[in-house]
Amino acid sequence: MSTLLSLRQCLLAAIILAWPTAAQANIGEDLTQLAARYGKSKIIAGQMVFERGNFSITVYLDGDHSAMEIFTRNSTDPDQVELSQKDIDQILDAESDGKAWNAAQAHSGKPTWIRSDNKLIARLNPNKTGKPEDAAVLVIMLNAK
Repeated sequence: MSTLLSLRQCLLAAIILAWPTAAQANIGEDLTQLAARYGKSKIIAGQMVFERGNFSITVYLDGDHSAMEIFTRNSTDPDQVELSQKDIDQILDAESDGKAWNAAQAHSGKPTWIRSDNKLIARLNPNKTGKPEDAAVLVIMLNAK
């Protein structure tokens, strides 16, 4: 039994350690870099969609470079449609490029963060209905300011 528990712990640790790398593209990457990072994707109306574990990452393109990323859970389970604070922290850490994310006041009232170099902004659009089709999303994009 302890061997099985140890194997599960190792697998969980590997998933947690791989999450930031597997679940993020770098804004500004070109199509070749995106393909090298993720492999196969679906391209829908100028967007690249990647499925990684329980998450979907939609990369919006500006020409042939990524300009915005949207992270959401790809679950039909209503209890799993919300992004947890741990999910958000891991995604922001993966997108930090070694810089801090600072909470910011948004006119919309939605939780918002700005990377300390002011190049990127992240905004959480929470699931307000609890329905899977209204899943929470974390949007990361170039900061227009």
